[in-house]
Amino acid sequence: MRRSDYEVLRLQTNNMALVWKESRGIAPDSVADKLDDAMLKWMSELTDTLKIWIDKGSTMTDGELILARTNMGALVESWLKFFYCVFYEDYMKNPLTKKNKKGKIITVEPNNMKFDDLKNFSKGILWNDDKDPLYVWVDKIQHYRNAVHAFNYRDIGTAEEFVSDMEEFYKFVNHILDHLPPIEDFLPCYPAGYVTNIYFD
Repeated sequence: MRRSDYEVLRLQTNNMALVWKESRGIAPDSVADKLDDAMLKWMSELTDTLKIWIDKGSTMTDGELILARTNMGALVESWLKFFYCVFYEDYMKNPLTKKNKKGKIITVEPNNMKFDDLKNFSKGILWNDDKDPLYVWVDKIQHYRNAVHAFNYRDIGTAEEFVSDMEEFYKFVNHILDHLPPIEDFLPCYPAGYVTNIYFD
């Protein structure tokens, strides 16, 4: 039986977390060091949590919708950080830099980049410019995610729009995965829990 898009997403995320935690000796040490510190397991668990909001669908309260938006926003941000950690050595050839409080120019490590930095740094890498539909979607997700911090009213869209955004999220994750090196091809064996056929059970 063919798995649902959500179940495929869940398996893709878990597979990613499992194989990239085994990257030492295959990826450069600098990449393995970054991924050793990354909480990839949390990405898997946050993906599992999306099922709560999918199941509630149009019956979500505003409070539940804010949490759903926060859930999705955290995952989009995490996938972008993960991407630049995987490509850490390429990133360090032309990294994001900022002035610290003393006015000194410092390099921003990819795992410390803010959502806004990730979104804009990805122009010409993961999307063309700020008119690209994927950029526009990520920008919207960022703004909806930030509603969790608001005391005053902010637009969070509707429950129906969240369900529609899940379809875009599936595409976003696949876009990231399509840009990654095939580390699975270089592992001596698949880690426990890895699912080889994610589309059919």
